[in-house]
Order: sequence, then C-alpha cells, then structure tokens
Amino acid sequence: AKPDPAVFLIAAQKLGYKPEDCIVVEDSQAGIQAANAVGMTSVGIGSKEVLYESKFLLENTAQLTYEFLKEL
Repeated sequence: AKPDPAVFLIAAQKLGYKPEDCIVVEDSQAGIQAANAVGMTSVGIGSKEVLYESKFLLENTAQLTYEFLKEL
C-alpha cells in the first residue's frame, strides 16, 4: 500500500523506464510521497493543502495537457 512505492517501481520496470524518467499523476498524499521517494516526477491533482509535497500541482485533470507533460 502507498506510500510504499513498490507499485510505481514495478510499473516502471515493466515499461522499461528508470524511475527518474517517470511521471506519476496522483490525487492522494500517500501516492505523492511514494513517487517522490523513488525520484519520480509527482503531479498532484487537487488541493494544495493536501498535496503540498507534489513537485507540480494542478487543480484538475483538464490542466493535464500534452503541452504540460511535454515540458516535464
């Protein structure tokens, strides 16, 4: 269970990516903590009061555009 990052590490490994080359989009603080723990780029969707540890914060998924992801 998160904040154990095992699920993210397994996904990265199966896709053939290093953790530092991955982006995690999460709406929970535990998920953000898990992503950060293994050096993945964390994008929080929701409240800054809850997701204050995310590297990037968006209010909703409508802001999760191709242009935004490309810049990461």
